[in-house]
Amino acid sequence: MKDLYKIHEIARLFHLHPDTLRYYEEKGLLHPLRGESGYRMYTIQDVCTLNVIRALRELDLPTEDIRAYLERRSVAETLDLLNREEALLEEKLASLRAARKEARQRRARLEQYRAVEADKVRLTQEPARPYVFLRENVILEKEIDFLLKKLEGRHQDYIKVIGAQTMGAILDGESLKRGVCSHFSCVFFLTPPAGPRDALLPAGRYAGLYYRGAYDRLDQHLETLFRGVRALGLTPAAPPLELYRVDVHDTRHEEEFVTELQVLVET
Repeated sequence: MKDLYKIHEIARLFHLHPDTLRYYEEKGLLHPLRGESGYRMYTIQDVCTLNVIRALRELDLPTEDIRAYLERRSVAETLDLLNREEALLEEKLASLRAARKEARQRRARLEQYRAVEADKVRLTQEPARPYVFLRENVILEKEIDFLLKKLEGRHQDYIKVIGAQTMGAILDGESLKRGVCSHFSCVFFLTPPAGPRDALLPAGRYAGLYYRGAYDRLDQHLETLFRGVRALGLTPAAPPLELYRVDVHDTRHEEEFVTELQVLVET
């Protein structure tokens, strides 16, 4: 067995690019010898060190921490490192559990709204719902996705466009009075009761309906909703909400979109 190995031999052994080994050397993690021609030569000790480096990199430890550990390596240091590793793994497990929960919630949402009856006006009693929002003077329908992404960026620690939160928009009341159904006053994400909020959607009785397909027939769906409200002897008390239950983030087929319209009503 050889005592020294060239950089390409070590790179092949660990399935690494030679530049990665040079980077480790630059950061003080490896200290290869230099042969007569100036080539880097690695010992069995370097192989063992690389085993340690790879294991620690899998834990996403920064190179500075890895270098400090390698320089002080002892049984006591390794025990301390194992304690840290266990804590990091617990964090990863918690993150994976949260991701699994969110995936299950998203599955339940898709299954629920794929089966709803469309274009049927119904009444529901809604609690006060916290939400974060982004308000503009007038938001055009084509701008909603961009502004929702912008709003997500403001709250990226706890909101994702592709996630468990419900996102929506509020139609612009003044535009509606003029018969314009494609203008909105704000976009929003509903948040959990104990989560962050900019305001509350008021509690009360809401008339609503689901509609399927593209958004270009919103005026017709709104007319269906308002006609149903009048038939119940009720009056809209606020501009309608549009809640995106199944949208382009879930399917590329517009006929599979499911959108819910809600409007607060009073007698």
